[in-house]
Amino acid sequence: MDILLRGKNGLINIEFHKRPLLKSNLIRDLEYVIQYYLFYREVIDQRIIVVDDDKKSVNRLQIMPDFEYRGKIYYIPEINGRLILNNIKDKLKKNEELSEYEQYVFSILPLTNHGYNDEEKLVEELCNMTPKLNISEENRDAITLCQMILIDLYINDDSKKKELMEVITMTTSYIEKFERERMEQITQQVTQQVTEQVTQEITQQVTQEITEKERKKAEQMINNERKRADNAERLLKEVVENKNNKIDKKTLKQILLVTANM
Repeated sequence: MDILLRGKNGLINIEFHKRPLLKSNLIRDLEYVIQYYLFYREVIDQRIIVVDDDKKSVNRLQIMPDFEYRGKIYYIPEINGRLILNNIKDKLKKNEELSEYEQYVFSILPLTNHGYNDEEKLVEELCNMTPKLNISEENRDAITLCQMILIDLYINDDSKKKELMEVITMTTSYIEKFERERMEQITQQVTQQVTEQVTQEITQQVTQEITEKERKKAEQMINNERKRADNAERLLKEVVENKNNKIDKKTLKQILLVTANM
């Protein structure tokens, strides 16, 4: 979802499209609403904003023979941003709450038919108004997200960008939440990397120790076998070289010991 606002009568979803909607676009927008309802059991009033109006958008889906979906489509060139902005300024003076429609038009006002020649000045004016609007903090966060994009699109001076970013985030929890989540993500990544590195080093160390023990054990076994073979060979030579061809008890015992271990 592009924007999700909570109004007095429930949730409002705003979807943006640069070009007029194809059937596949409208199906995708409808899927958002259905999936949200199935998961959260909340009804959403969906508004679809189209930037270009060079041709007609698909605004109707026949779901069943007796059930259809009609999208609420607004073409930005047809939205009177100037009128809405004047209404918002009047409400701001009286500290009156903005309607759902005023809120989502305010979030995209530089894209509407606003009557301003200097759009950079318009964006700056809107940003200074945002912290003062009588709206929920949740909706202010959503508008702030839109204005961050607008600042990047319309403001050329980097210092002015930074200044306006500070203005619109002065009373919103978005940046604090974003920074906290970013730090938590970095911490998790670093922890995972360190854990994997330590685990790898320990595994290599243990493997080396096991390999070294096995090597020494094998060498010891080979040496023992060589000693037994040498002893057997020596004893056999003694038997062969015995002129009387007699094997005394001591020699016989040694031969039995050597052959028993082979």
